[in-house]
Order: sequence, then structure tokens, then C-alpha cells
Amino acid sequence: MTFTHLHVHTWFSFGHGASSPEVLARAAAERGYRALAMTDTNGVYGAVEFQRACEAVGIRPILGAHLRTRHHEAIVLAEDAHGWAALCRAITAIHWDPDLALTAQLAVDRQGLTVLSRDIDLLQRLVQLSGPAGICAELVPGPERHRVLHAARQLGIPAVVTGAVAMAHAQDWQRQRLLDAIHRNGTLDDPSLRGPQGRSNPAPWTRNRIASPPVAARNDGRDAWLRPGPDLERHFPDVPEAFAAAGVIAERCQYRIPMGRTIAPRASDADDALQRLRALAYDGAMRRYGALAPVTRDRLEHELGIIGLKGFADYFLVVHDIVQHGPTHCGRGSVANSIVSYCLGITHVEPLASGLLFERFLNPARKDPPDIDLDFPWDERDRILAWVFRKWPRPRAAMVSNHNTLRLRGALREVAKVHGRPAAEIREVTRRVPYFHDGGGARELFATHPNFRGLKLPAVWQEFAAQAEALVGTPRHLSLHPGGVVIVPTALTDVVPIEPAAKRLDGAPDLTVPVIQFEKDGAEDAGLVKIDLLGNRSLAVIRDAIAMVREHSGVALDYTSQEAGADEATREVFRTGNSLGVFYTESPASRLLNLKSRADTFELLVLNTSIIRPASNRWITIYLERLHGAPYEPLHPSLRDTLAETFGVMVYQEDVVNVAHAFAGLDWASADGLRKALSKKKPEAHLHDSFDAFVRGAKALGRDEASIAKVWEMILSFAGYSFCKGHSCSYIHVAQQSAYLRANHPAEFIAAVLANGGGFYRPFAYVAEAMRMGVRVLPPDVNASAWRCLGRDGTLRVGFQFISGLSAEGVERLLAARESGGPFRDLDDLRRRAGLAADDLRLLVKVGACDAIAGSRNRPQLLWAIDTGEGPPTPSLRGPQGRSNPAPCTRNRIASPPVAARNDGLPLGGSRPPPALRDYPPERKRQDAWALLGFCTDCHPMALHAEALRRFRLVKSPDLARHVGRRVLMAGMYTTGKPVHTAKHEPMQFATFDDGEGLVECVLFPDVYAERSHVLFDQGPFIFRGIVEESFGALTVTVTHLERVERMIARMATQGPRGTRSEKREARGARRKERHPE
Repeated sequence: MTFTHLHVHTWFSFGHGASSPEVLARAAAERGYRALAMTDTNGVYGAVEFQRACEAVGIRPILGAHLRTRHHEAIVLAEDAHGWAALCRAITAIHWDPDLALTAQLAVDRQGLTVLSRDIDLLQRLVQLSGPAGICAELVPGPERHRVLHAARQLGIPAVVTGAVAMAHAQDWQRQRLLDAIHRNGTLDDPSLRGPQGRSNPAPWTRNRIASPPVAARNDGRDAWLRPGPDLERHFPDVPEAFAAAGVIAERCQYRIPMGRTIAPRASDADDALQRLRALAYDGAMRRYGALAPVTRDRLEHELGIIGLKGFADYFLVVHDIVQHGPTHCGRGSVANSIVSYCLGITHVEPLASGLLFERFLNPARKDPPDIDLDFPWDERDRILAWVFRKWPRPRAAMVSNHNTLRLRGALREVAKVHGRPAAEIREVTRRVPYFHDGGGARELFATHPNFRGLKLPAVWQEFAAQAEALVGTPRHLSLHPGGVVIVPTALTDVVPIEPAAKRLDGAPDLTVPVIQFEKDGAEDAGLVKIDLLGNRSLAVIRDAIAMVREHSGVALDYTSQEAGADEATREVFRTGNSLGVFYTESPASRLLNLKSRADTFELLVLNTSIIRPASNRWITIYLERLHGAPYEPLHPSLRDTLAETFGVMVYQEDVVNVAHAFAGLDWASADGLRKALSKKKPEAHLHDSFDAFVRGAKALGRDEASIAKVWEMILSFAGYSFCKGHSCSYIHVAQQSAYLRANHPAEFIAAVLANGGGFYRPFAYVAEAMRMGVRVLPPDVNASAWRCLGRDGTLRVGFQFISGLSAEGVERLLAARESGGPFRDLDDLRRRAGLAADDLRLLVKVGACDAIAGSRNRPQLLWAIDTGEGPPTPSLRGPQGRSNPAPCTRNRIASPPVAARNDGLPLGGSRPPPALRDYPPERKRQDAWALLGFCTDCHPMALHAEALRRFRLVKSPDLARHVGRRVLMAGMYTTGKPVHTAKHEPMQFATFDDGEGLVECVLFPDVYAERSHVLFDQGPFIFRGIVEESFGALTVTVTHLERVERMIARMATQGPRGTRSEKREARGARRKERHPE
């Protein structure tokens, strides 16, 4: 019988395996193996990936795991479906019970399993408890194997040879050492470093337990690679039967995870799901529409028929049940194409009016289950999840996992750490690596990227870079998917193990979040139907702004109303690009496109937000030209009607399907397969078959080569990132509600934006925008502020949440004392009743929160009173309970321990008259506000630098239109930026600055970015020179030089003005033109 490796760790053993399932499967095939096992430690995280990888190279996958508890360990292989379920249950039990007795678990739940172990104690106990069937002794190379073999013969069980594999190739050993050190959070020179199977906290070895350390501990794990059978066989010349036994066991293990099935959730045990869904849908239709038109009734019946055919009635009922517990929600994605979803209140966009086809969401030919994505306010999502896990307790429901992998920045950090480099040095290097860097390696980055300009790296970083590049893509640990939840009729553990997540849910500290070991693609392949329950800050903004409006004015606004889009002030927000804070449309790209297109209707806003994606700039320009009246012909006559709605340009995911069908004759299933391939993380790896089918179909219909190339190029602009139309429709509905509040209730709206953590920009940008909108911004006040910002009647009161360093307990005590005893009369009253620590009092004074109770005393005198009282100055340290960091907050109050009366040693007196201290000048007060709040409440932060900027002839943002085509000098705070790459893969950046009177959209092309990007590491202020450009009425500045204001002033004082090399070249060219005009 052919030898088979039955003990193999992939990189999903997290630190104890160096190779991916694909690499191991390929290596096994190249070495002539017909089958290969995957046995990762306490997990089957990569089982689906491993199965597909083995099938791709023509070998048979054997699914199992290395089970390890505090006292025992074993290799466990699934023979059939019963064995797979038992394996999943065992892994689940290990994760949920640290003290699990593995022998007891395997003794009572071992049907369909084969157990291999070198743990003599475990072997003895299992044979004693449940007999020898399916139990084998594991032999690995080395002298210790003799004791294991002796124990096997005494127990009457077969011995089996394994290689204890942890890497595909012998040369992977150094990479494995790195991963092991990273996993242990240690260094490479740590004497406790073991091989790939080493443990950071090994259990004590006993005479009757594991007979020898894992094979990888010998020779530092150098021999733990996927060796050919003959190489391994020479270690066991005396037991050929043990070598052959591996092949026998491999033949017995035939289980594969079924692909293509659907395991849909059940709303109840009853069989009347479709009837209940029909009743709910028609009840909702009457609420939404009143009397039903024939076209509406026909659509309802059509959808209900397909839902029933595909067996998804329970799925809709489950989602309907969930949304009842979150009234402010947004169903997004292709579920918005469903009128049933609209009638159930899952979505709020009427699909008939928007031309949304149900078949994009669900059709009879679709084989995979559709996703339903639901957004809830970010601070309500945990409550929704807690309800779900109580309604469907483990093992019926769990969250989907993410397999977090090392990116280049993280890999560099970890490699440098295990080599023992100083933390400050590591931070200085890694902060310069673009977060989403995906082009080229670290060595190329060090040599060419502008962020590393002027940084002198020690020579060892070149070696670190090479090692880090080899680790990119390696799984680091398990985390939670942003919102994916799976619910099944019986037990998830029949399909996949469940483990406890580290996350705890707000408001449900007793509830541990369960998470499956498959990530979203693996879960889908295994047939699980995912429901995404996601947090959305803008929904919380809308909820809170509506609540403030209702509380202060009595006006009850309806979040689900469709009337916001008809409001003229709301439309003005969009078409002028003044949509800061408005969901889905506040990014610089969205604001500029809406301004260029004058978009203010639902249809145009949906189109605009869908067309913005990587690789689409050319098509955006074409779209704008045609929108403004330029004549055009479609890329091919067959696409005239297909793309008429979008001016001949592909915008939505549906367009890919429609174009592939109309132009290349692909059937709907193949065309949808092309759409899915484009949406993958690495679409190029999935497009080969689709491209061949596209070309064959197009040629069969007589399409010429040039047209085929042009249409395919437009299709490729969707690679990696695009939206279905229904998704954008749902989000524009939310955006219109958001814009309505901004236009008609600006104080409440901006207060809600700030209270919920902002959006695309830094807090000072929203405060500045509020001031430009005429909102009066007031500082924190001990008698008027809440934790969160509040808006009312054109006034925004800053909340305590923005005071940096203010303790959550202190605010809790302050609010409780104010609620029980009324407003504070003075500082002594505040100090006495709230029992605040000196540090908290100082912060409140510095930001002006005590000005209203100061009486005749100014801020320096208040600080003097805090420090002196009747006795000696109070130290900065708090009382015995110490200082705490600000805690996270719930929507209505601070999530902190109950208020308790404290005495931190602060004297209460205050009877002595304060000394004659001069009050701080306004500039000092503004600087304190900027330092502690991150913004000023009585001016724009640029005002702090007004004196220094007087020497410059600056152009202000409202005057840019008078300078189109001319060079300008401007100054502003850096509010946001987006690094991108040109078609030639050169880095550049879009940047937004706020000059105090408005936002300035800037472009740093590669030459300027290469010279100046290293200065854009904080808010500024910056002074920049550039040329004003105009495009379809939108103004931008192409930056030619950029510098921090203080640096520019210091340099001018010593050297005089100078520009960048690119700016100097441009100036020389202009002088030549002046001397030699054409």
C-alpha cells in the first residue's frame, strides 16, 4: 500500500506551519503522492481551501486535525460524514472548555474517526474506555519511537508512521522559525525557541504520557518537511507494516465536504413558511402601496414563486424577524432588488420605480445562496447580535470568521520584532509603509517610495525586507467577519467547528460570541447561508439627529420616507458638492463628481456613486461629456439599448451581465459567473475561462477584434470593486435622509455626526463646516453639556466626549451629581458634589467648561484654586483608585462602573481670595482648545496661524474661480487624503485642505508626491503652491510645492523662497516661452 502523509500542518496552524494548502498539495503531487492529510492544530480553518487545492492537482484530500488539550494530544482523521461531525464537535469542545478531557470526548464520540497518537497515556485510556477500534500509535523518526511501538504492541493496536509535516520544502525552515517566534511573541535568539510543533507553554512530560517531544523539536525542525516516501521509509526498516498502514488508513478516509448544497436557516419547526411569508408580504404591500396595481401584484407573485422554488421562505422570515428589533436599518446589496424585501421592511427602496430586477438577487438557475446584508446603527449592532444568539443559541448560530493575514506593514513589524530591533525604530519604518500597499516588495518600497525619502535605514533592514516579503499573505490569527452570521436548522457543528471569539457584546457581558472556523468563502462553499449584520455610523447620525429635532421642536421625521429627495434644499446639498457629513457622498471624489454632473436626482446620484471605482477615471470623463450633451455612439451597436440608461458606459454590476449576454451571447449563468470573477480579491486569477468564453461567443456573433478588445477593456474596469444597482439605490436613500437633515437641521445634524465619531474627515473639519453653515458652536460646559454633542435651534454644544484625557468615571460622576442636585453654582460646588479628581478639574477649566460658574475668577485663578485650596498644592496623581482612560460609551450614557463617592485627597476649601493672576489671552485659550478638543469653538484652527501667514499673499478658496489656469499660493489644514497609483504604477495622492473659508481639493502628481509626501503625516497647517484647474465647473489645485507653515517660515528666514525641482523646471520653461514666443 502506498505511503500517505497523515500528519500535516498547513499555515492554518497559526505559527506552527509554514506552507499554504495549495503549496503543500502541489508538492505532494510533484512527489508522487496520491493523497494528503491536513491536520492543523485544533482547527479545520483551511479545510475547504485544502480540499479544492488537492482536487486541482489530482490528489485526494484527507480531512482531520491535530487535537491538543492541556493534558493530551492526537491526530484525528475523518473517515465519513459521521467522523467529520464528530471531529467538528471535538474541536468545538476543546475551544469552549480549557479543561476538556480529550480521552473522554473521543471515547464517547468517535464514530467515523481514526485516532493516531504518540501520547501513551491517551492510547491506554482510550483502549480501556472504548476498545481498540480506530486507534493507532503514531511513529515518527527518532529513538523515542521504540517506546511508542512497544506500547502499541502491548495494547494490541496498530502502529502507523507519520512525518509530522510542518512545511512543504526543506528550504522553508527559516520561514518556519520566523513564524514560530512571531507566534510566541519572542525573538529568534530565545533559547526556548522550538521547531514548528514547539509550544510556548508546554505541559510537563511524564513517563506515561507523550513518549517524545514533537519530531520538529529535533534538529530545530529541519526535517519536518513533506519528504518523499523512500526518504522517510529508511527510518523504519524494522516495521514495514507501520509504514504501509498509513496507506491503508488513507484509503479508509474518504470524506469530502459537500460543495454546492444549501443549508438555509429555519424560522420555526412548522412547514408553513411560504404561506406565512406570503401573508407578511401582502400585509406589507398594503402598507407600502395601498391598493396594488397589477404590475405590483405580478411582481410579488413572481418573486414568491422563485423563493418557494429555491426553498428560501424561512430565510426571509428569519431576516424579517431580525429587522423588527432594529427600526433604523438599511437592507443593502442585491436584496434591494426584491419587492418582497421592500414589503417586509427589510429594504426601503421601491424596486419597480428603480428598474431593479429580482433575478440579480435570486433566480432559478442560481446555485449559490444569496446574501442579505443589513446595516444597523453602529452602537445598536451588538444588541441585535445578542438577540440573534439568544434566539438561536449555539450551536445553531455563530458569526463567520476572518482569517487575518500578514500584510507588508505587519510582516515588517513582526520580523523586526523577532530580530530584537527597538520599538521606536520599528515604528519609524513601518508607519511609512502605505497601509494598503499591494505593489512590489519591501526592498523596492525602501528604494523608491517617496515616504522613505531621506530615511537612512540600517543595512539589516534589507534582510528584514526579504524575510517579510516571504511572510505576506500568511494567516496570523482568527478574527470576526464585520457582520456575517450563519443560522442553521440543527447544529453548525455538523458542518464546521465553533470557537469563542474574544469580542464581548456591549450590553451583554455574559454572552460569548461564537464564531465558525470557516471564512466567508469557505462558509458559502460548505452551503451555509450568511446574513450580514453590519454597523453603520450614518444610521446612528440620522437616528440621533431625528431624535434631537423631535425633542426640541416636536417635529417627527420619518427615516423611511421617500420625500427627502424632493426637498429643494436637500437637492442643493448634492448638486453643489456641499455634502460634508452626508453618508455615501461626502468623499472628495463623490462631492466633485456630483458638482461636475450637477446631480440632484435619485437616479443620477445612484449612477454617480456606482461609477466611482478604481480604473474608471476614463469612463467617468466620457460619462460627464455625454451627460452634458456630447454626441456619442455605443462601443458596439448591440449595446445601444443595453447601456442607454448610463450613456453608453458600464456602471453597475448588472451591466457586466447584460453586456456579456448582448455582445458575446453568453447565457445568463455564464455572464453572472464573469461578474463574480471580477468581484474576487484577485480577479485576474479567475478570469481566464470567462475571457475565453467571452471571445468565442463574441466571434461567433461576428464581432470584430477591435470591438471585442474595447468592450473587454470596459468590463475590466469593474475588476475587484463595483456595486450592484440595488446597493447604490439603498445607500442613496440613506444619503438623502442624511442630506435633508444637513440642509434643514444643520446644528442637530453636525452634532450627531460628531457624537457618532464623524465620517470621512477629522472632527475639526465638521466643526468648521458647521460654522460656515451659520451654526453657533459652544464649548463644553459643566452645566450644559452631555457626554455627546448636542444640537438645538442653530446651536451646537460640544460634549465631554471630545476632551482628551477626561476620565469616563469623572464625567459619570459629574452628570449624576448634576441630575440629582441641579446645576453647579461654582467650582467649589462642582468639586464637592461631583468629587472630581484634580486632573479632570484642570481639563474642564482649560477647555472653558467652568467659565460659566467661575464668577469673578478667570481660568488661571481657577487652576490656582484647584492646586491649592486650603492646603498645599494637590499632586497630579489621583487617589488610591488611580486614573483611568476614557471608556467607550453607549448611545445614551457612558459605559462605566456605577458612580461611587470618592475622596482623592483634593482639599475642598476655596475660602482664600485668589491671587491677582492675569487671564489667558484669546490665543492661549484657543491653543488649549485645539490641544484638548482637536478644534476651536470660536474660530477656525487656521486663525491660530493668522499672524504668521500675513506675510504671504494667499488666495482663499472662494476666490479660486478667478484664478483658473494660474498659479496660486494657499494655506490650509490637511483634512483627508487618498494615495493612489497611476497607470504606470507610480504613487500619487489626492488631498483635501481646509483654508478656513472652504475645502480645497488638491492633486499631488508623482513628481511632487515623490518629493513632498513625507511631510503629510499630520494635520498641518500647510502652505502649498499650485495651478488652479477647472473641469465641468469643479475646481482643483495641482500642487507644485507643499510645506508645513512653520517650516516654510523658518526656511524663508534663513534661505529665501525656493520651489521643488518640478516647479523649477516649469518656471524655466515659462521663462523660455517668454523669451521665444511662438
